[in-house]
Order: sequence, then structure tokens, then C-alpha cells
Amino acid sequence: MKKTIRVLLLSNMGPSKNKPNSGRFVMNQYEALRKNSNLKVEFFYLNQEKKSPLVQKIRYPLFFVRFLFNCIFSSKKKDVIHVHFYFPNILLAIVYKFLRNWRVKIVVTFHGSDIYSYVSPNIIYRACTRFIDSYIFVSEKLKERFFKPVAGHVLSAGVNDIYYQQKQKSNFKNKQFDVVFVGHLDKNKGIERLEEILIKFPCKIRVVIVGTGNSTFISRVEKSNSNVNITYFENCTPEQLVTIYYTSYMLINLSYNESFGLVMSEAMACGVIVLATQTDGACAQIVNGNNGVLVLNQDDSVCSSAINAMQDILRMPEEQYVSISNNAIKSVQQYRLSLITEQVFNIYAKLRANNVNDK
Repeated sequence: MKKTIRVLLLSNMGPSKNKPNSGRFVMNQYEALRKNSNLKVEFFYLNQEKKSPLVQKIRYPLFFVRFLFNCIFSSKKKDVIHVHFYFPNILLAIVYKFLRNWRVKIVVTFHGSDIYSYVSPNIIYRACTRFIDSYIFVSEKLKERFFKPVAGHVLSAGVNDIYYQQKQKSNFKNKQFDVVFVGHLDKNKGIERLEEILIKFPCKIRVVIVGTGNSTFISRVEKSNSNVNITYFENCTPEQLVTIYYTSYMLINLSYNESFGLVMSEAMACGVIVLATQTDGACAQIVNGNNGVLVLNQDDSVCSSAINAMQDILRMPEEQYVSISNNAIKSVQQYRLSLITEQVFNIYAKLRANNVNDK
């Protein structure tokens, strides 16, 4: 009988009451891993709820104190700590190693900001890598951006299997929306670019926007361009997103930096054509003209290029649209959450076996 592997998932991001989609991709992985009878998985995370200015300033020290009491003083030792978002979360895993179980194996998944924000990492960031037993990067390009070459796995966080459960219709008629945008409404996700595109869009267009953040731009767009009709949802369940994807012609992703971009995979799994700027994540998933459309990630040209590409997609003959749609569906099968968590389990099992052999 196989011995159960005790795993702690550790992240500075996770869902909460008012932010149910914060860190949802890590929560999805946790919930999928829990279904494995050979694993005993716990998830410890820092929620992103807005707090008082004082609590906001000391939230990481408070996070450490909670970790100390909930994890280090726990009666059950962990075999593996899986850190999502490397820095500074890795510090908690190292403290656990020294204070609770020096044999614990540390796995780290790098999601993007933990590399993009540390182009010239400090000495602590660098030194902590000595304690990593297994590296996971969500895209090959992200791995290449790490400050030093390492052997590691390239695995996305995994797309919820619900997006693969319905079959895409063979035509693209009678769609409710022309364009869908899903993501946090901030600068990095390209919300200012989206505003400019919609204000300048030359013909009628039906847009659905899903995401939290600064939604004030919506009223500016609608006042500036009567051609644009916008439907806005702050949050949607996966089931609701499936419906939105299946009733949309295209998803638009205008990010400046995107390490992978699960919303692109979700839309593609539903057969939606994705129009995206050339980020690490978009280039990992999209072959221009084959299973989606890419535009240059340059401020001086992205808006005009995106408008032209959007019009081309909306005018696309059905046969061409269906061909790209089918290619999109096929290309993202590899990112199914069930397949990703199977590979993650194999990483845990190998590390656990090495631990046993070293005794």
C-alpha cells in the first residue's frame, strides 16, 4: 500500500468573500489534487481582502504568525511544501524546513510576477533558490527569464476541466457578443488599450467585460462611441464563463506581461478565437493565423493593429473561423487541469521516493 504524501500548498494569493477569483487558479489546483487518494493536501494562503491601512502594512508579518501557529506547530509533518509565487513565500517554506522538518521537499511554481518584478534579484532572492528541490514554470519563456539557468518543469496552472466539457458548434452564427475581455481591469492587463480601441472602433460592436478593478472607463467609452454596447460582470463562475465564451466570437487579451494567461486557454477550449498581444503566455499558446491571432505588443501600433484584426475576425468566412476554432480546441488539450495535476503528483511522488531512499 502506498504511503500518503502530505503536501502543503502555500501562496500569497487565494479567493475570499469579496474577491472570489483572486488566485482561483491555485485553488483549482488544490481542489483537483485533493481528489488524489495518495495525497493529503492543505492550502495556506493570504487573502487579498481590503483591510485597514495599518493591517495592510503588517499583513505579511501577520501571515507569518498564522503560518507559525497553523503549520509549524501542527502535529502532522509535511512531506512536500509547494510554494506558488516564489518570493517572499519561499521564506516561510525555509523556516518550516529549519524549525519543523529538515527533510521536507520544496517545490516552487513561478507564475510570472515573481520573476518579472525581480529582473535584478537581491541576494536573499538568489540565496533562497538553494532550498528548492523542484522548479515549475508556467511557460518556457518565463523559465528563460529566470536569473540563472535551472532544470525544471514547464507546466501551466491548469485549465478547469469544465471548459472542455461542451462541444463547440460547427458554425459561428447567432453569437450574443462580438468580443469578450476577461481579467483584472488594470494597466498591465491592457485596460487602457481596450478603452482606446473601443473609443476608436469604427462600427457597431457588442462587448462583454468580466473582471474586478477600475470599471469607470466603461461609461467613458459608451459616451464617446455610440457603436459600442458593453455588458459588464464583476465576477463570474466557471459555468457562467463557459456560457459567455460559447456565445462570443473572440476573446481579446491586451496584456503588457502575461506569463501564461489561463483565460486564453479557457476561451480556446471553448473554440473561441483569441486575439492577443505577443506576450510570453500568448506566444506559448497561439500560432498566428492557425489557432488564434497575435499582434505586436507595442503601444504605438497595438490599438490600430487590434482594431484591424478584430474586424478581420468578425468578417471571417465561416469555414475559416471554424478551422481556427477547431485548431484552438486541439492545441489546448494539454493544459487540462486533470492532466496538469497528474504531472504535479508525479513530481511529489518522485521527491517522496528520493526522501525514503536517502534514509
